[in-house]
Amino acid sequence: MARGREGKRDKDAGLVRVADFLPAVLPPGLFDEVIRPEDVGYTHPVFLQCFMPTRESAKNKLRWQANCGRASLVIRAGELANPEKENEYVQCSVPSGPKARFVVAYVNDYIQTKKTPVVNMGENLRAAMDRLHIPIGGANGAELTKQVKNFAAAEIGIGRWNEEGKVTHDRSLVAAHMSFWLEKDRQQRTIWEPEMKVSTEYYDAVRDGDRLAPFHWPALLALQHDTRAMDIHCFLTYRLRNSLKRPVALPIPVLHALFGQDIASPRKFWNSFKKSLLAAHKWYPKARIEVKNDCIVLKDSLPLIPYRKMARITG
Repeated sequence: MARGREGKRDKDAGLVRVADFLPAVLPPGLFDEVIRPEDVGYTHPVFLQCFMPTRESAKNKLRWQANCGRASLVIRAGELANPEKENEYVQCSVPSGPKARFVVAYVNDYIQTKKTPVVNMGENLRAAMDRLHIPIGGANGAELTKQVKNFAAAEIGIGRWNEEGKVTHDRSLVAAHMSFWLEKDRQQRTIWEPEMKVSTEYYDAVRDGDRLAPFHWPALLALQHDTRAMDIHCFLTYRLRNSLKRPVALPIPVLHALFGQDIASPRKFWNSFKKSLLAAHKWYPKARIEVKNDCIVLKDSLPLIPYRKMARITG
């Protein structure tokens, strides 16, 4: 349950008490006011409905498919030239995990806000990690580097079916050109200079005006240790932006297909999902969600990111 400003019980307001999870310096009723325009990023809506693997495995290393309703996302791993050895190409994997989500969000947002297919990731590794809101550290840096390469080499297919069964399919290599190297400067800092020029097809797909979809950067940062929670938060942010005429029930098999392909047992998935849902809900406390024994029910909710927050790139 949730509490209003006076601390009284607010029927159907959500899963948890808002006051338990908001930063201590903020009154609960002001949560919506801290969604600043600079905290909002923009991506293709399919990436907020169909999600990359939560982690790499033998089953998803070379090909991955995720479906949501009439939308599908297919990713095939590619190869990148080895900068350290002539005439050698390195097999990459399908982008996966929280760092891949940061990379895709950053690249897509950069394309939207800068209106250019040439994406500069940062002068050095530390600056890049700061830009992506990733804690500094050797393991984090190595994983970020890996996921940038995985994403740059990938071939991505986006399929959409209408009610008549007609399909629209966008298929493209992400990067038309990728300059990427790691070296040490005189101060022994790791210089990280990737410049990614995305393909024309990928650029046009992300920039298409009717496909603009926002996400909340601070939430992704806070939830990066729970990849499933990152996906749930993005899904709720997107799905609840428009009014729901009636409650929408999502049964366990549907949720399992959306968020749990890494867990074979639906029961084990359900227990994990509920914990991740609670974590995601902390960053969208006004989302009205009912949890039942075999499903969740989404109810009409105030949007986390109102359309007025999008003025910074539409003006």
